[in-house]
Amino acid sequence: MNKIPVIIDVDTGIDDAMALVMACAADNLDILGVTTVSGNVGLEHTTRNTLNILDLLGRGDIPVAAGAAAPIARKAFKASFVHGANGLRGYDFKENVTYALKKEPAWDFMRDILMDRKEKVTIIALGPVTNLALLFEKYPEVKPHIERIVFMGASYHTGNPGPVQTFNVLVDPEGFREVIHSGVPFYAVPLDTTKKSYITDEEAEPIGQMGGPAAELVKGILLGYGGKNAQEENLELGEDEEHHNPKRAARNAGKNSLHDPATVAFVTNPELFTVAGPYYCDVECKGELTDGWTLIDMEDWYCKDEEEKNFFFVDSVDRKGFVQLFYDAIRHFA
Repeated sequence: MNKIPVIIDVDTGIDDAMALVMACAADNLDILGVTTVSGNVGLEHTTRNTLNILDLLGRGDIPVAAGAAAPIARKAFKASFVHGANGLRGYDFKENVTYALKKEPAWDFMRDILMDRKEKVTIIALGPVTNLALLFEKYPEVKPHIERIVFMGASYHTGNPGPVQTFNVLVDPEGFREVIHSGVPFYAVPLDTTKKSYITDEEAEPIGQMGGPAAELVKGILLGYGGKNAQEENLELGEDEEHHNPKRAARNAGKNSLHDPATVAFVTNPELFTVAGPYYCDVECKGELTDGWTLIDMEDWYCKDEEEKNFFFVDSVDRKGFVQLFYDAIRHFA
């Protein structure tokens, strides 16, 4: 089998952890490295979580490089109200491993991989794209060596943590603008679709009986997903507190959206999805009410030339097939 060479860029909280389970279980991925960024929680947590999860899954051979601790041009805010103070509410590692951590920063690490390989590499971006923006600023020569970027985020008519914004864009819209206009093929698995890539509480129940380290991890973190226990914890929410509304969270009770796992699934099993585009896309970086909003010109309002259309939109998912794929990934480690 010809495996797909990938670099996975993560801000490892709960759904990134489950995405790593799916990626490591996939027999058609060649994971060249994993890079970490500040997002769901701070960089120190996202890096530690990533190293520990890969070790837990028996994939400590995958090198990890830490990246940006803050966005390009603004202060960070986090999603501790969803993911817990350490990013994996509901699960704790007994000890922390560091043997796979590289000394160089993420952008240098990615540059070396991309320039050293003959075939193009797919980048799966599951967090804010700050690392990619810095990569393109420092090393624009890498762009022809990237097959495509597959990104979890953006939306056409929904949002989280705002009514039109998605977290991975809103954290660093300036970085997103740099990447979306880079000329590298860009595929978004948007919130419109990942909200439909959910597992119900009832469907999650069998996971606890599957056995193995992945089942234990997923069972623990699913129980804490979505901020269900947030008020029971003494979290330092800081600036992210304004984005957490218990009433809004209650609307989705019983459903656990697997945003990042769906993005990995699109790469490994594209037959479960449909794609539209390309469209022209830009991002609002200064709006008082719409900061972080992704403008996706589906009706060709701007009449852009084909070479200016920079955005493919993954617009549907076979949810039952996706949930079965999720089960299979967990069983892989039993």
